[in-house]
Amino acid sequence: MRFRSKKLMITILLVDHATENSRSVRESLAVLRKNNFRLDRVRSYREILKGFRSRSYDVCLIDSGFGNGLKLFSQARGIGFTAPILLVTANDAGEVLEAMRNGVADCLLRDELDSSSIERAICSTVEQARGIALRVERECRYLSLLDNSEAVIYTHDLEGRFTSINSAGERIFGYSQQELLRLHISQLVQPGQRRLVGKMIERTLDAQVQMADTIELVTKEGNNLKVAMRVHPIYKEGKPVEIQGLVTILNGIRPSAAREPQDLFGDAHLRRADSATETQFIYSFDSPVNHPFQANT
Repeated sequence: MRFRSKKLMITILLVDHATENSRSVRESLAVLRKNNFRLDRVRSYREILKGFRSRSYDVCLIDSGFGNGLKLFSQARGIGFTAPILLVTANDAGEVLEAMRNGVADCLLRDELDSSSIERAICSTVEQARGIALRVERECRYLSLLDNSEAVIYTHDLEGRFTSINSAGERIFGYSQQELLRLHISQLVQPGQRRLVGKMIERTLDAQVQMADTIELVTKEGNNLKVAMRVHPIYKEGKPVEIQGLVTILNGIRPSAAREPQDLFGDAHLRRADSATETQFIYSFDSPVNHPFQANT
């Protein structure tokens, strides 16, 4: 088995509280390749605390022959040590289970210690931690993009109640986020176009594709906004659970009078909207139908 982490230097903090007659990690770590690993061994309580306060380690191994491994783990977390921690334990299912429940990344059984198994455990744990850190970093960047977008990006449940909305929604509609999360989507739509929005929701759930149209929304101050609204379903375990929408203010975009062929549903026509900078394709639903997606304002 190969681990990509081996291509990078892995820094290890070894908390060595093993007794002299016990089978210890330090003996096995002594044979690790120096170009792949850097090992710092700490023994005294002062050294251990200094190591826990450091931000320079990829992983920590706690090897205690005095039964205080979990206590040291708790102290590490209590003072802000965030790197994954491996704990050397006895071959006791109860001890291993308690350690894992407390957040220990992995347990190494003392009776099965050898250099290859320790190296595999270290590389696997560091690889997983780096993957999680990269994913969190990407999610933070994605959320930052959403918050700084000029378009309104939101989600609502299948009943039409908002479940999330970005900063542009607060800025454009004039409501605070707390206020918006108590609203129904229909409360931001001109009364005469609520049926149209409801039909968009029905169509996107039926077709499992994005639907869009030009509609008029209403701000908290009562101002009308002509916007392009796009909606599509969000699925969980194969079932639709929410609707995600994107609203763009139509500044200078004029829908063309030209009509183009109908889509597969027959009554939904594809209409082109032109502007100086972009071309958009918008679905326009002409036939009014009764639908449940409405709420009283």
